[in-house]
Amino acid sequence: MRNTHARNTIRYYVAIALILLFLFVSNDFGMLDVQKTAIVTAAGIDREGDTFIVTSQIAVPESSKQGEASKSVQLVSRGKTVADAFEEINAKTGWYPKLVFCDLIVLGEKTAASNVFDALDFFLRDEYLSDNCLVATCDGTAKDLLNTAALIDSSSSQAIGKILSEHAERVGTVLPSSLREFAIGYFSESASGFLPVIKIEPQQEDKDSSSNSASSSENQSSSSGGGNSSSDSSSGGQANNQPVFSASETALFVKGRRVETLTQEETFATGAALNKLRLASYPVSNGSETCTLTVKRNDPKTYLKVTDMDSTLHIEITLSAGVLDYSRAQSLENFTDAGNVSEAFFRRAETKLTGALYRVYEKCRTCGCDLFGVRERLIKYEKREFRKKEHGVFQNTDAVISVRFQNVR
Repeated sequence: MRNTHARNTIRYYVAIALILLFLFVSNDFGMLDVQKTAIVTAAGIDREGDTFIVTSQIAVPESSKQGEASKSVQLVSRGKTVADAFEEINAKTGWYPKLVFCDLIVLGEKTAASNVFDALDFFLRDEYLSDNCLVATCDGTAKDLLNTAALIDSSSSQAIGKILSEHAERVGTVLPSSLREFAIGYFSESASGFLPVIKIEPQQEDKDSSSNSASSSENQSSSSGGGNSSSDSSSGGQANNQPVFSASETALFVKGRRVETLTQEETFATGAALNKLRLASYPVSNGSETCTLTVKRNDPKTYLKVTDMDSTLHIEITLSAGVLDYSRAQSLENFTDAGNVSEAFFRRAETKLTGALYRVYEKCRTCGCDLFGVRERLIKYEKREFRKKEHGVFQNTDAVISVRFQNVR
């Protein structure tokens, strides 16, 4: 009996080994040959008439040296379809493009002016590309955006990926959207969605002050006899000229076309109504003093009330907040008690956030972007009423918004 059990155990191990060997030999060995593979980390899509211009940011394999950052290059290709443009990379360079590591797709201004799924349908069909890939848009061309040298990171795609991170979403500074989420909105009854707008901004440091400090440091180094003063000054000046990226504004889409833009304040308000915020900062001013609140958590609720006469969307948000900073020096008690927030600041914060949400809703209703899913709610819960109100159902729905700030204790 024991011998039979031992023989069966050996057979099990042999079977597992054969299965693992089969999985190994059936793998895509093209992924391993990095000298013949173009590992695409980001893609920018622009349009000129009926031609797609694809900018592919490709990771370049480098010899591993201590302290040496990885490099990337941008390849520009054209085609009547996005697939044709990617195939042109292989024809021109001999590299076969791989999208398995592509984490970012940027849509240029002209691409967003028409149906963006003329381009995005290729990425949806690609079986290797993750549907969690981030999608964003920009003013101008995606080519220029990806060709911009990042200040800190080795590539622009890495820098953009950081400002579109989950942390940025939790603190309310950006509304990121993945390919899967954007496609769900596009194919839903509302045919609506949103994408962050990537912008290139100069550094906050003033050019005059930076040049003065650079010249003074150069004089000090030359007087001390430093031999590398000119090269150090040149590299410092080059770093100061490099811009940074921001995604504080949000583009609204209807049927795949960009129709409206939310400001930074409206983006935060939308995030407070749709997402869970954690440790988000929110500045409030009473005219003579500014208080920055820290939103520890929020509790958003959205529901639709339908009557025979009309339908009303209710948005209710409760935010638990404390004080993060004041623009003026405070007493010792305020230093030690982060929950000691004046009710006046809470009331002003409620008024400010409520006004921003009303502006968001009016923008959505004017352009037809059903950001809060009014049509889907009617179809799901009120099919009979939806048939009566099918034409202009969202435009004829009013909103009632209630925002309440409460102390963290």
